[in-house]
Amino acid sequence: MRPQLKSVLIALSILLAPVSLVFAAIAYAQTQLEPVSYLPLVRTSPETPIPTATATPTNTPTATPTLPPGVTPTVTPLGDLCQLDPKPASAPNSPVMIDDIDKKGEIVSLRNVSGTTVNLAGWRMCSINGNQEHTGLNGVLAPGQVRSFPYSGVGTIWNDLQRDDGALYNPAGQLVAYDENID
Repeated sequence: MRPQLKSVLIALSILLAPVSLVFAAIAYAQTQLEPVSYLPLVRTSPETPIPTATATPTNTPTATPTLPPGVTPTVTPLGDLCQLDPKPASAPNSPVMIDDIDKKGEIVSLRNVSGTTVNLAGWRMCSINGNQEHTGLNGVLAPGQVRSFPYSGVGTIWNDLQRDDGALYNPAGQLVAYDENID
């Protein structure tokens, strides 16, 4: 071998030795790592919509109060709830009943006789004698709870001198409770 060629090969081996050591170190390190799995690359065209995660609503069951067997509530048109004869015998007095009507104090007390909370939004209480609405019903009644609701309107609606029954209607206009207020 020619001396010049020999010198070139020696110089190359000196120069390439660190590079080969680096490759050897990388190869060794890769064998010590845990295997890696790669996911396939999926390409989409610009027209393809990209799916996004959306929340799915869940329905939470709520208990619906039921009427006693054989009782069908009276449905009254919403515009004329406070009427003279709402058919009191059809009132199931459930899930809410009229606990008391204080005619002098203009206060109605309602009792939740069901096992579930009742929201009174949209419920209406009527003075039968005067065909007037006792305003001021609001909030919720917990099971077994009795709450008093003062009349929130102007003047008085309950007749203090004679019988003035009360009728309670749910938001659907169904007669729910009736109280013969003879005192």
